[in-house]
Formats: sequence, C-alpha cells, structure tokens
Amino acid sequence: MLYYNLLVLSISNMIEPPKEYQIIKNYIDKENMSLSGYIYFLTKIPKNFIEWLIRYLPGPIGIIIRRAYYKIILKKVGSNVVIDEGVYFIGNNIELDDWCYIDKFCVFRCYSKIRIGSRVHVGISTVIHAGINSEVTVDDNTAIADRCSIYSLSNAYSPNKRMGGPMCKSNEVESRMGKIYIGKDCFLGIGVLVLPNVNVGFGAIVSAGATIKKDVKELGIYDRDLKIIRDREFDSKLYYKE
Repeated sequence: MLYYNLLVLSISNMIEPPKEYQIIKNYIDKENMSLSGYIYFLTKIPKNFIEWLIRYLPGPIGIIIRRAYYKIILKKVGSNVVIDEGVYFIGNNIELDDWCYIDKFCVFRCYSKIRIGSRVHVGISTVIHAGINSEVTVDDNTAIADRCSIYSLSNAYSPNKRMGGPMCKSNEVESRMGKIYIGKDCFLGIGVLVLPNVNVGFGAIVSAGATIKKDVKELGIYDRDLKIIRDREFDSKLYYKE
C-alpha cells in the first residue's frame, strides 16, 4: 500500500513534457508521422518565424522586445530580465526571476521545468537541459560562467541497450535522470559540467572545467576534481540561505 501511494504521488508530481517532444518521440518509435503532428507543426510556423526575427535583434531595443515577447511565451519573466542575442528556448515551462541575465547564445531545452532565480547570470553559450520529470533550478544570486553544461537527463549504460541518443527508439536506450539544484550565491567556473541528480550547496564555488556528478557541500571552494581547496568566508549577517 505504501509503495502504491508513493507511485501515485510520483506520477501526480510529473510534469507533462511539451507536445512537440511527444510528437517527435512517437514519430521515432513508430517511424510514422501522424497527420495531427504535421498540422501541429504547421500551426507553429508563425511563432517560429517571429522568434527567429527577434532572437538576433541587437542592442537595448532587442533586449526590450525579447523581454516583452517572452513574458507572453514563457511561464514567468520577471522585471528587468536581460535576454541577450541568440538565446534559444525550447519548451515554455521556464521561469526567469527579476534581474537575471541570460547571456548570448545560451540554449534552454525544457522538457519538465527550468527556474532561474533573481540576479542570476547565465554565461555565454551555456546549455541547460531539463529532461523528463527532472527539473533544473539555479537559485538567487548565483553565477554560471561561459560554456557550462547542465543536464538533468543523459544516456546511461545498460546491458544490450544502445547509446545513440534521442534518435533511437525509446525501448532501445537507458536514461539517467534526476533533478538538479544549484543553491543561492554559488559560482560555477568556465566549462563546468553538471550531471543529473545533483545538489550544489549554498555559497559553493566550483573551479573551471569540473564535472559535478555528486552533491557539493555548502560554502566550499572546490578544484576541478571537486577536492575542497578551502572553506568560503561568507558573512551570515549579510547573506542568508533562506
């Protein structure tokens, strides 16, 4: 009975993936695109064209137009959000809190949920991939440096399973998934890779080029092998975890 209740709770908490994802996966698995699928993508042409036009508008005018447009399209776009040139959003269940800055050429691929906290900077060409039922949260006052990669779902080895990625049929691959939470007042250096099912604790600093595949404790400064260099000095009278 307990197992059944936990299963029901887990299913009820699942976030429905975008319709585009469901149509494409059905096409790959059955090797046949439905008529409704074709019609759906045809209806998306005007939206795709508008986004293509505004994605690369330069300067402050481009930032203002993108902010206004994505306030309509995304789940939340707070006040004074900066969405720079070339930013690509896939999926709508994305929250951008007040004063966050999404730098040039970032890619947000959202099949569950992405939340970016207030006064967060996401650096140039960073990729955030929130897989099925495995949301990604970057909490307030955190900085993600350029070319970081944050994946809450990835291929995983399993006997007699392929490693070919999304173009393989669903029953031929094994996936590893898990929520990613990057706490408040953290810093991830250039090129950091974050893998599924990871918590980065409050105030942690991770050096460039690191691969984070396990939890990182709060208020530590870590080298690229995730060995702690020293503790971080952070005045709790001025900054709070709450």
